[in-house]
Amino acid sequence: MVFTSKEFIDKLYWLVNKVPNVYYSGKNWSKINSNGKWQFDCVTSVKSILWGFKADKKLTRGGTIYKSNGVADFTCNGALNYCTGVSKKFNNLIPGEYLCMKGTKYNHTGIYLGNGKVFECTTSWNARKCIISTINNKGYRYYNGKRNLTWTYHGKLKYIKYPNDYGNKELVKILQRKLNEQWNCGLAVDGSFGPLTTKACSIHNLKKGIKAKIMVKWLQERLETLGYSVGSYGIDGGFGPDTLKAVKLYQKNNGLKVDGIVGKSTYKKLVS
Repeated sequence: MVFTSKEFIDKLYWLVNKVPNVYYSGKNWSKINSNGKWQFDCVTSVKSILWGFKADKKLTRGGTIYKSNGVADFTCNGALNYCTGVSKKFNNLIPGEYLCMKGTKYNHTGIYLGNGKVFECTTSWNARKCIISTINNKGYRYYNGKRNLTWTYHGKLKYIKYPNDYGNKELVKILQRKLNEQWNCGLAVDGSFGPLTTKACSIHNLKKGIKAKIMVKWLQERLETLGYSVGSYGIDGGFGPDTLKAVKLYQKNNGLKVDGIVGKSTYKKLVS
């Protein structure tokens, strides 16, 4: 991980508010021009931050080191290959997530900042610099109240540590409560994924067709929160083909066995 999501967002606000910059499409990204402004396009503004940009005039490209910190040289749409939880739904955005316009004739990059705000470097609205725009739950893009184009995909960059990425006790507590409610497991609700919780998750697997409405609803809620659609029926407690598809995609994207069964490893990842 290069940054926590908060650190990443703070860096992007810094670039907008503290660093004189201009939109520039060419090889001289992360370089300062004759007007004293740092040059970026949409995707290089994001990559430069991940590659260590410091706005230091004494350093080459302001401190940016190409492909440093283990960060690939991705394109606007290609960045989705370095994301998990890729989704076309915009009612479940998490601060720090990557946005793009894949599937349209436009290639563009943004980062969700939270509270409906988006970082982007753009020529839209004749801005020609890094700005803070806004987004609604359909992906519509606005600046100063004027709509222009639509975001189509979002996902969690693997270079960013997002909230709940590791050891979230509250998520484990919710899981423990649900296991107790569904199957009377008798677990202490302590937020620790210890031996007893592991055993309960090993015994009580979730799979297609299972009649366990409380636990399937919990599963569907977690998947939707993480950007994996469970289909048009939504969170209904039924483990059908759409939920199965979402589980398999989640497993694939997180290096788990892709069998569509929520066993101890998938349970643990869902709350980690």
